[in-house]
Amino acid sequence: MAEKLQWKVLRGHEGDRIYKEGDTREGTRAELGHLEGKTLELIGPVKAEKAEPASKNKAEGAAPANKAAKRRK
Repeated sequence: MAEKLQWKVLRGHEGDRIYKEGDTREGTRAELGHLEGKTLELIGPVKAEKAEPASKNKAEGAAPANKAAKRRK
């Protein structure tokens, strides 16, 4: 998978939404590289977000695999 990069918008344009000058945009070089120069300026890689910790509540977890088999009988 290609690395997500963060870009600064130099000139307003319409992409997946309307971007104004000064906004930031995320995407790969393959997706946005053709806009680099007059429209976008590369800032750098997108910082990884922290994953949510696993829930300790057993009720929120997936049902046991054998539970569905018992219902069919």
